[in-house]
Amino acid sequence: MIGASKSSAIRRFKWLEQKLAKDDNIRTQYHDFLREYVALDHMAPVQDDGENISKVCYLPHHPIVKESSSTTEVRIRFRKFPIAQVADIEKMYRQISMNPADRSLQRILWRFDASEPIQAYELGTVTYGLAPSSFLATRTLLQLVEDEGIPFPNASTAIKKNVYVDDLIAGANSIEAAIQLRGELSNLLQKGGFRFRKWCSNALPVLADLPPELLGTQHSMKFDPEESIKTLGIRWEPEADVFRFDVAVTVQNQRPTKRTILSAIAQLYDPLGIISPVVVSAKILMQNLWLLALGWDDEVSPDLGRKWTQFCEQLPALSSFRIERCAFAPDFLSAELHCFADASELAYGACIYALSETVDKRVHVCLLASKSRVAPLKPLTIPRLELCAALLASRLYEKIIRSLEMEIEGCFFWSDSTIVLQWMKAPPRTRKTFVANRIVEIQATTVGSHWQHVSGRENPADMISRGVFAEELINSELWKRGPKWLREDKSTWQVQILPETKFTVEE
Repeated sequence: MIGASKSSAIRRFKWLEQKLAKDDNIRTQYHDFLREYVALDHMAPVQDDGENISKVCYLPHHPIVKESSSTTEVRIRFRKFPIAQVADIEKMYRQISMNPADRSLQRILWRFDASEPIQAYELGTVTYGLAPSSFLATRTLLQLVEDEGIPFPNASTAIKKNVYVDDLIAGANSIEAAIQLRGELSNLLQKGGFRFRKWCSNALPVLADLPPELLGTQHSMKFDPEESIKTLGIRWEPEADVFRFDVAVTVQNQRPTKRTILSAIAQLYDPLGIISPVVVSAKILMQNLWLLALGWDDEVSPDLGRKWTQFCEQLPALSSFRIERCAFAPDFLSAELHCFADASELAYGACIYALSETVDKRVHVCLLASKSRVAPLKPLTIPRLELCAALLASRLYEKIIRSLEMEIEGCFFWSDSTIVLQWMKAPPRTRKTFVANRIVEIQATTVGSHWQHVSGRENPADMISRGVFAEELINSELWKRGPKWLREDKSTWQVQILPETKFTVEE
């Protein structure tokens, strides 16, 4: 039984009216929004005749203000293609009709004038903010592919793999292929009454035949040097085809607390790990706060306060950090992945670089993704932490390979821990349980790959394990492109061949 929800909805609605009365702009927008709902028959007034409360549910509602209207999540596949294109599905939820028998479970209270009585409305489409809404919308798209997708093979694949709720993040190897994909996507979605809008690409010819109302910010078909598309914390600049970061964390006048620090750290959203060395610095500081067992609103010590202030003061430097969206060279002939792992007493991590070579032997190396973890509170030896870093590298590699869906000539794993490299040479059963279990997973995940030794000063994952401030990160070519020798002929690589003898170390 759902229970009596109307009385609670009335209280929330009156609170909403008071809130809207304080902001004319938001009130006008929300009124217009709901007028459109009524005009499009997406909601309709109903009479409450004392129905069985188990079959009726009144939902609280309120406006959501989005500072940026184009938000899409970055995925590894978005870094695979030289031609990128993004779009979103117009009013996606509202194009999906609910079963009339279930609409009584989607009622809201509303009135367009305070002098009118409060009216009950039933929402006839999938509703924003409910737990099953994104599933219902995505499931509807997948059903559309099943029913109508055979004539549109490229679009069918893109919807299954490159659409995240209502956002498309796709790419192609050429302008012609991108145009064909866009056409297929539009035609397939029309079969279900959907429409893509806010198209954007790093190649303007892909958008040349679109009407202005379907474009994103490129209405004039010219690039604006300041133009960018926000991608959940990361900004993509289509003209330069690079990612950059906007950081809004500010230093407060009063001494920070655990609550304010955690709130600020949560704003450092970095889905690909492009700025992991900076983020892990914040995680390490946060772990120190947990160790001190402070309350949420207790002021931190002066020493930690100074560290936090220093960290925040350097964060704006990240606005000048740039990294290529496409991690591979144009028209590359072959590609490899190079995975680096490292650990310290504070943290451990892994980063993966895409190495691509063109027909004329030009080598391009670019950071693809990384992962970081703070060291557990229970102390572990450095070799065991290095092993955890190697395991993290293998798991990240597995996810990237599955996401890229492209032919990779080879994969190299690099660690500066000779002990870990020796552990992996012996049968796992000869090791203690902690080591053996991790070695088994690493060997299974990286079968056919090469594990090699790299010096600590040439290991980019070292920046993750110790954490760095923003200014050091933006000036580091090692972090963006890996060691210099990766771009040289393999015969010149300074690879240390480890002896076959076993170390006798405490595991």
